[in-house]
Amino acid sequence: MPPEIRSPRGSSLPAVERKELATASEDSSLGQIDYGRWRGRIVSVFTGIGGLIKRFFGATPSAAKALRVYDSFRLAAHEELSTPIQRSLRDYHIACAMAYHHVCVLGEEKKGEATSLVLSGGSEKISEEVLAEVKKTVSCSTIELTYKYLSEDRALPVGFLKRALLPNLIQGTVKDFNVDAETAEATVVKLAQDTGLLDDKDVSFERILEIKNALRWQFAPEAQTLAEPIPARQGSVPVGRFDPANPAATPPGLDKPRASRYQLDEVDKAYIQNVVDQGGGIKLENTDARSRIKRYFLRNKRYLALYSCSIAVSTVLIGLVTGGIAAAAALFGYIAWYGAWSGGTEMIRMTRAIRALQRAEASADYKLDMNDLGVLSEMDEKKFRVFLKSLRYICSHETLTRIFTAYSELEKDAQMRLEMEREKDESNLEAVIRLEEGKARYLYRRRNLQDAFKIYRRFYTAAVADVERMDQEWEPVLDQLWSGKFEHMDPEKRERLFSDAANDPRVIGKSYHFKTKQTGWLQKVFPKMTDDLASDGSISSKEAVAELERVLEEEMPDLELTEEERSRFNAHANSVANALILAENGVRSYLNSWLKGAFKSTMVHGFKVVWHTAERPRLEISPYLPRPTVDGLIIFGFFFLADLFVSRYNEGINKDRFEHIAGSEEGKSMIWDWQGQRERTGREEMNTMRRLAKDQLEDFVDRILKLHDSHKEIMKEVRFQEQLSQINAGSSTFDHMDDREAAVLILRRQYHHQIISEMMMGAIGKYYESVMTKTEYWDQQMSHLIPPQAPI
Repeated sequence: MPPEIRSPRGSSLPAVERKELATASEDSSLGQIDYGRWRGRIVSVFTGIGGLIKRFFGATPSAAKALRVYDSFRLAAHEELSTPIQRSLRDYHIACAMAYHHVCVLGEEKKGEATSLVLSGGSEKISEEVLAEVKKTVSCSTIELTYKYLSEDRALPVGFLKRALLPNLIQGTVKDFNVDAETAEATVVKLAQDTGLLDDKDVSFERILEIKNALRWQFAPEAQTLAEPIPARQGSVPVGRFDPANPAATPPGLDKPRASRYQLDEVDKAYIQNVVDQGGGIKLENTDARSRIKRYFLRNKRYLALYSCSIAVSTVLIGLVTGGIAAAAALFGYIAWYGAWSGGTEMIRMTRAIRALQRAEASADYKLDMNDLGVLSEMDEKKFRVFLKSLRYICSHETLTRIFTAYSELEKDAQMRLEMEREKDESNLEAVIRLEEGKARYLYRRRNLQDAFKIYRRFYTAAVADVERMDQEWEPVLDQLWSGKFEHMDPEKRERLFSDAANDPRVIGKSYHFKTKQTGWLQKVFPKMTDDLASDGSISSKEAVAELERVLEEEMPDLELTEEERSRFNAHANSVANALILAENGVRSYLNSWLKGAFKSTMVHGFKVVWHTAERPRLEISPYLPRPTVDGLIIFGFFFLADLFVSRYNEGINKDRFEHIAGSEEGKSMIWDWQGQRERTGREEMNTMRRLAKDQLEDFVDRILKLHDSHKEIMKEVRFQEQLSQINAGSSTFDHMDDREAAVLILRRQYHHQIISEMMMGAIGKYYESVMTKTEYWDQQMSHLIPPQAPI
């Protein structure tokens, strides 16, 4: 008989918290960023509050509607089933499927000595979406339904073991192994007792696997074959079979070999994958939280070390001057201030990231159509600028770190799974589960990495595509300029002309300059031009270097030029005026960088540590504001300079490591640890590139947008020259342009382009490339375990 349907009694079950699902395709949506977890939690909290209000003051889900749904499924099943037993089992299965989605509740009720099942209304309101989910669950097998409950760590419906699971195993044995019902029932019941499966609470994934594999070993055709008798040695007693009825009369022999190779079917594997996808585990330890904390400290070890040290020193000084109580109060104040500061910063970043994502999605419909010499329309260019700036903020503050986190877990799990493969033991159930869970975890990590990489891929590919678009528009103009003015010019004259144009104030940048005295510099600017550009190379101008060093000595006496800075400041000018321009730009760039670091250091150590006092300053204007003290200023000065020094030192280490990673320097990237020197792991290399890419991302976008501006001005000048050539029908496009102005026009455009190209070949582009190449490498290593995967 089907379970009895009743109206809900007493309080309803609590509403199930639902997760937001991304339904938009990749082309139309940038995906949910990591900060979305905060938005999802806020929405979930208010949704739960709303559900409670509706439950207490509003209408409860209709039990009558649940009854109609139940009857519709039950009657449809009865048309396909012939025996009352099959119909009864199917009715119970339908009720359990509905209970899984909280549209009903299964309970027991005693009437005298008899116990009957009662189906009452649930807590979930039935809608079209819920009905579709119930329909899919009803079509699942009993084992699949069992796994659904187990994967969410939910209690099985009352009577599930005897009314659903064991009958299903018995029917499956009869069908799969072609044995009679009595033998199948006796075997399944005996195996359930042997494995400890006695009640609903005893149902577990491992026990179900034990029973399924034991049935296969006993009834599968390959398990029926007995071992061949071992030939008796001459003069010995023949080896016979063991007779359990008369063991004493049976000579010693060999038992029938018991199969011991555990196997998992597709339903079992799907269960493991589902558990892993929900962030859980079966046999493998889940260390995600510990890994996140560890990586946080490793990423911020410089900041945390300086900050902790400054707090300790400040607290000790206060304790020595005023006593222990004031020191304890100051320490408590520092910790409270740090918590408030970090929480406020995270909230601001979260809000800005969500807003940036909304801006990026709204502006992602810009069109890269070529019209009017290919220049983007004003509206499309404005959208493109908003798009790049928005994704730049998201990538620098969230995405790059999220990619590193996802890849680190993927690499660790891949290495663990490959190590397990070399030591696998398929005769041990726990080992078999661990092997499958390791594979499921790798696929889970790979999907996480793919989701994390989505925004950075959209950002980087959009930037590269935009630069390529401008290149396609610029190359015909460059070819025309070159063939009309410079191709047949004397190489030495052309070299002098471009060297002079490279020192024009309209071309010289603040921190980067064409290295005109390096051999082949012009060929790097025009890589597609003829080979004669590499001729007539010479050494750097010693006079210009001396003048530059003299100016820097006057402005910054403590600054010493390194070889890298000599190349960056580029003493390629032959005149004192150009050397002064280079010196001015170099000093300005250095001061800007220094002041930026000083501001960050002041924010860290000034506001959080320095401004403390043992007693309240008696200021009438604002008596609650602290005032600087002598010990506070000493602490500030020491840790301010220490932060700047350590930051520069750390940046230099990362750049040196990146040179080895990128192959610019010979040898491998090595690291010292407590075991000695070893080669750095892939995730350690990714962390180095993440740090450098994060620092360069802001300038990368600014350079692209400046290239946009320069490109528009150049196209405007090209149109003007075309109009001049139309006035004089016998002249070519650039006949009316001065040779030096043409060289300046070319170098102005190539200035930003060459910087962007170097950034694409640097940490920004290498980080993008490494995600794909390293993931492809691990896919190849795991190819014997996983099906072919789409590229990241």
